Amino acid sequence: MQPVLMIVTSHAQLGNTGKPTGIWAEELTTPYYALQDAGFEVTLASPQGGKPPFVADSLEIKPEDKNSTVTRFLADPVAMGKFNATHKAAAMNAADFSAVFLPGGHGTMWDTATDTATAQLVADSFNAGKPTAAVCHGPAGLVRALRTDGKSILFGKKVNGFTNAEETAAGLMDVVPFHLETKMRELGGVFESGPDWAPYAVRDGNLITGQQQNSGAKAAELVLNALEEDKNRYPTYVLVHGAWADESAWGFVRNDLAKRANVVVVNIPAHGADTRAGSGIGLREYVNTVSKAIAKQSGKVILVGHSMAGHIISQVAENMPLKIDKLIYVSAYLPKNGQNITAITNKFLNNKPIEVFEFNADYSLVSIKKDAIANVVCADCPGYMKDILVKYHRAEPTKGLNDNVVLTSKFAKVPKYYISTKNDYAVPYALQQQM
Repeated sequence: MQPVLMIVTSHAQLGNTGKPTGIWAEELTTPYYALQDAGFEVTLASPQGGKPPFVADSLEIKPEDKNSTVTRFLADPVAMGKFNATHKAAAMNAADFSAVFLPGGHGTMWDTATDTATAQLVADSFNAGKPTAAVCHGPAGLVRALRTDGKSILFGKKVNGFTNAEETAAGLMDVVPFHLETKMRELGGVFESGPDWAPYAVRDGNLITGQQQNSGAKAAELVLNALEEDKNRYPTYVLVHGAWADESAWGFVRNDLAKRANVVVVNIPAHGADTRAGSGIGLREYVNTVSKAIAKQSGKVILVGHSMAGHIISQVAENMPLKIDKLIYVSAYLPKNGQNITAITNKFLNNKPIEVFEFNADYSLVSIKKDAIANVVCADCPGYMKDILVKYHRAEPTKGLNDNVVLTSKFAKVPKYYISTKNDYAVPYALQQQM
């Protein structure tokens, strides 16, 4: 799930009127669920952090709107958990997110409009070419953001936001610290608006702006379109796990990579959720599975293998070199033509038996002794993870360990990188260096 940052207001006072203000709920909740339901992880931040204010009127749900996104949000413990403890904007880094979205509410006119951290997050997102969006009064958080040439990010862009006519109708032209439409025009924005109170949003490149509280869905749709197009700008990583593991082994790595890349995680046959019997399954089946995943990608991929998977990705690169941008071996087996994992290991150990192994009757499957699993597979894992590794340990098909790779000049021409790990007990550092 790629992460998207939503920055909301922390401001709760409507100027000097003595009246409360804050976030207009629907401007947060509608884009929130549009993004989440499309598979994006939404992080909430605000200038002050902590629990921000909702405009009370925006929480009044009519009976006919019982299925509204506001109702859903208020009843969603995960969403409300994020809302009650928003991150402080100054602690966020735009590089960690695929897009930035600023919901509105009049509160933004007093804080996100002047908040240095918000302006920097917006500028960094915009200048990196990422979708950068705001709706209603949310564009107040755009007015201090600058391009790399020092001009406003609004300069020369088609933009939209809460109009002067709508502000007049709301009776707040003399209350707000500035008039949003006027400010956006002054900064060089080409202001385009739809009918008052009607859903309306515009996109100019990676800048997306919506008019008022009824425009959240349209703005979110434009953001999702931009994110889909944006995939072409990012590299695609295909991650392949090693022996006695499954795709979940990449959990933390996958989440970090997804901030800046498209990530495909492969689960090889007879591992993890693939419950078929492992006897007779080997390198060919592994290579076919990985190859099919790569073939679905539009361009070249960065193919990453851990441990045993070094053997797999080598053969994949031999078979389809034109689809591989580079190979990355993470403490992985790096075979030469005609080699297999068992032979490489036996040579390194001078044919000394591996005492922690347990074979089935016909030697088609091999397990690690229960009391050794955690130490061999993940010695530095937290306790809960070690417990999971022991609980779900499955025997490894030996065929894949004994199948030879066939590598030629096609494999040799693919760029390769090796990441060594010094405390690895499954593929010792000395063996990594030897390979």
